[in-house]
Amino acid sequence: MEMESVVTQFFNTLSFMAIYSLVGIGLAVMLSMMGVINLAHGEFLMLGAYAAWLSNQFVHNFWTAVVLAVIAVGVFSLIIERTVIRVLYQRPLDTILATWGVGIVIREVTRLVFGKSYKFIEVPVPGFVTFWGIEYSAYRLLIIVLTIGVLTAVFFFFHRTEYGLQARAIMANKEMSAALGINTTRVNQFIFGLGASLAALAGAILAPIYTAGPYMGLEWLVGAFFVVVIGGVSSVFGPMGGATVMGGARGATEYFLNPVLAQVIVLVIAIFVVRLRPRGLFAAS
Repeated sequence: MEMESVVTQFFNTLSFMAIYSLVGIGLAVMLSMMGVINLAHGEFLMLGAYAAWLSNQFVHNFWTAVVLAVIAVGVFSLIIERTVIRVLYQRPLDTILATWGVGIVIREVTRLVFGKSYKFIEVPVPGFVTFWGIEYSAYRLLIIVLTIGVLTAVFFFFHRTEYGLQARAIMANKEMSAALGINTTRVNQFIFGLGASLAALAGAILAPIYTAGPYMGLEWLVGAFFVVVIGGVSSVFGPMGGATVMGGARGATEYFLNPVLAQVIVLVIAIFVVRLRPRGLFAAS
């Protein structure tokens, strides 16, 4: 029985790492490349969960619903970027207040339209996979594999495509990039939409496990910020490292403690790490 608990918790830890990576990397690309502190990031995740639930009511296929959710939230985020964020590029601190207000509006409108009750999506991949005679959720394993694929695609985009190289150039020196002819406004818009779409994807695949609720984004917003702060934003690997620390700490503490106390301890660990390494554990020295 003890061995079963250890193996189960090991895979739970991997799933936490995967989810934190997916949530955190979207926030990281906005912060590192645009200087936008997006406090509405959790609401984009929440919208992804609701959009997946709503789409699933019509198409009756979870994976099609996920794709539709990502597209819908991505388009919506482009509207937010065009109408709210774009005018604040030269005032990065103002993005905190602006995106916090956007998040409140999204959250309360969602509550008014869909109510406070949680929305449930049936797990698309039921059943279990057996390891060493121990069963584990097939869907949680799929989340781990899916996240690895998404993070690989993001890495390939930023390091192997011309658009990704332009985005990295903007992160290194925005003024010089503009002087060299890179359309920084267009690239910034795309990056904001990419970050929001990644958050929506995280929300959509989380919906069958955690259910969709109007306030679900707040919990994951805190986790996403700690992932970014712990890992640093100097490279794509930073948020992955931060997610490893956060997911590993949460998985380990939940094995011994109840989930609420475990989360408190994880946040204390995160604060301690930030105190020692303000630029992040994986930032360049």
